[in-house]
Amino acid sequence: MATGSPSSKASLAANPTPNIAAADAVLHIEGIALIDAPLRDVWDTLLDTSTWPSWNKFAPAVTIRQQPDSDAMQVVSPVLQEGTKLTFHVNMNPASSQPQPRQDVPLIVTEWHPPTSDKKLGRIVWVMDATVQGRIMASLLNAERVHELSEVEIQDADGQMRRMTEVRTWEAQIGTLAYVVRWMYKARLAECFDLWVQNLKEYVELGRLVPHLESYIFNIRA
Repeated sequence: MATGSPSSKASLAANPTPNIAAADAVLHIEGIALIDAPLRDVWDTLLDTSTWPSWNKFAPAVTIRQQPDSDAMQVVSPVLQEGTKLTFHVNMNPASSQPQPRQDVPLIVTEWHPPTSDKKLGRIVWVMDATVQGRIMASLLNAERVHELSEVEIQDADGQMRRMTEVRTWEAQIGTLAYVVRWMYKARLAECFDLWVQNLKEYVELGRLVPHLESYIFNIRA
């Protein structure tokens, strides 16, 4: 896939999830960020939940309940893949400096398409895990979240074209309880989605900057 142009956040509002059309969603939330790092670096960071406590203020803790084809005696990998069953321990007030209660959200990864050298696009989808929710709760609230990562070209301040990674994420919710979520948490969730992609951007870009700073400091001292 060829390198594309940056998207707008407004354009994400029309994006469906695998089983929920945007027009049918009771609540639709989006987030987008440009990250000055290779696509694969960003993808690997997003999927490695062991890094999340270091950057993800919205979901700072994750429990991997089950990995596909994993042995009960094996150490469970923190890296998401298709079929991963996990629980987010969500902080709904991530901007606060005070300790906050965590909300548990059971999920399962239903799509996993990593980027390749030929296809500069990665996509992962997770949805609420109905087997944990129970039949009644699953009928009252369903949520599906998509992340897409792609390579884009932007023009920098010097007029030069640069390749960056664009992270797009959106979630659609349906069901009776989705109306309650929209009424109580729409604005807060919108802030959390923006924070999610911004946290990811800062973490990845800082990680790429640190080795250069260390080398610079070493050369000065030498």
